[in-house]
Amino acid sequence: MATAISEWAGKLGDDEPAVACKAYRQIEQEAVKAGAKGRQAMDEVADALAAELTAMTPERKNDEGKTIPPEPVHSAKARNAICRLLAYVGGSKQVPALAGQIKDLDTREMARWSLDRNTSDEATDALIAALGEIGPVFRTGVVNALGARQSGKATEALRKTALEDAITEVRINAIEALANIPDGENAVVVMRAAMSAEPAHTTRTYKAAIRLADRFARAGKTKEATGIYRMVSTSEDAPEAQKKAAEKMLGNWQ
Repeated sequence: MATAISEWAGKLGDDEPAVACKAYRQIEQEAVKAGAKGRQAMDEVADALAAELTAMTPERKNDEGKTIPPEPVHSAKARNAICRLLAYVGGSKQVPALAGQIKDLDTREMARWSLDRNTSDEATDALIAALGEIGPVFRTGVVNALGARQSGKATEALRKTALEDAITEVRINAIEALANIPDGENAVVVMRAAMSAEPAHTTRTYKAAIRLADRFARAGKTKEATGIYRMVSTSEDAPEAQKKAAEKMLGNWQ
């Protein structure tokens, strides 16, 4: 199995699209078959893919005697394809291989995408660590991935990001992610953010507050929902549309 995957992986970056596509389909078929057989079979495929993802050339010297440090065996195109394939079969064991690709600007986004689809705690930890990487667009993707997990660790990381991140867009995306999770601590963070938001971002933060109140209401937590609606309805900074939405919901309960 590992030998076959190694041969196919070597063709994933081929300049001829038909060759690269055929190699991808070959590995994809093996991944699907493994998925039907269980975790052990999946790990066999996943381990082989992880080995290809992290494979490095040996240190060597060029004709002039200059040392050439190790570099990835496979091109960025091939490694992106491998990251995508790991989304089918990757588990906790393969997280380090994917996390390592986050350091490479050419593969980081597909590595994040694959980690997003990896349900292990180790993948959650890797995504939380990725919040410290550079690039607001990339970190916004990480925020969205963590928001979908709704685990205790992920939520705590989102709260910290919402309050402390230096980039406004990243903070607001974290606030919007927290607004999907009806939790008392999230309510404190979201309302704090709404009441201190920059004018350009007021609408987004108050929309998040209303959405969080709706989530509380659907969960039967009317006390928490009412508290948010009242704060929005009486806020001087809240946009008119969000005030009316809050007032309407309060009216429905009176």
